[in-house]
Amino acid sequence: MNFVIVRSGAGYCEPVCPEWIYGEGQIVPETPAAFKKALKQAGDRRLPLILTSPGGDVDAAMALGRLIRKNAVSVEVGYTRFVTCRPTDDACKPDGARDGEYYGTVAVAGSFCWSACPIALAGGEKRFSSHWSYTGVHQVTTVYQRQKIYYKERYEIVDGKRKVVSREEIRRKNIGPKSSTRMPKSTRKALTAYLKDMGVDRVFLDLMQSATPDKIRTLEPVEMLKIGLITELSSTDMLTAPQACLTPDRPGNCILLPATAPASSLSTLEPVDEPI
Repeated sequence: MNFVIVRSGAGYCEPVCPEWIYGEGQIVPETPAAFKKALKQAGDRRLPLILTSPGGDVDAAMALGRLIRKNAVSVEVGYTRFVTCRPTDDACKPDGARDGEYYGTVAVAGSFCWSACPIALAGGEKRFSSHWSYTGVHQVTTVYQRQKIYYKERYEIVDGKRKVVSREEIRRKNIGPKSSTRMPKSTRKALTAYLKDMGVDRVFLDLMQSATPDKIRTLEPVEMLKIGLITELSSTDMLTAPQACLTPDRPGNCILLPATAPASSLSTLEPVDEPI
């Protein structure tokens, strides 16, 4: 998963506009460390996380969720449209108000949080999803790497019974992976403890087991609210709306434009309502 810091490209909110951390891509073992790096880059700015992901590693998703909760980060399922280019493009260079950052806008329509992604979403201090985004789960697939091990044994007969005197490994042979959708006890235990800590009903585990790995069990908005996976259902982006920065009680992620920011990179986008 790739994380970048983004400032709203809607110039009408300047000099105070929303900023956020955007995470997109597969959740892999390195993902928690990448998010920690983004938090360090943000410094004392308390930025929310906008997230879209097809899922990935369950243990990494739990580690990411715990890191999110530890740092009191709010999370919303959403997608960032970048003003100039996507950070994952080879030729893309940061165009943001600070070095290494970008300008963009958030859309929730069509964004998704599949598979292990909802596990990370559960870590949010506040957790948002909309009628226009998609969140879903399926069974955990565990892949075992199998080996055949050959031993050389020496034994002797004692009172008519064979007693092993020595045992030496001769060689190992890989016989290919084996996958299983039966959730290991250790994984179930870890997930149960995690969900309890995050305030999510363990019914979430049953929902995960209700869909085979090649399918997705889409979670309905009311269902997510009921089990505590989200804390609020939104009709548009709740954590990055530029117009919110124009109010006296503006959110904490409305950040004053740095004096060194290149004014030429600001757009003059006007507010656009999400479909209702």
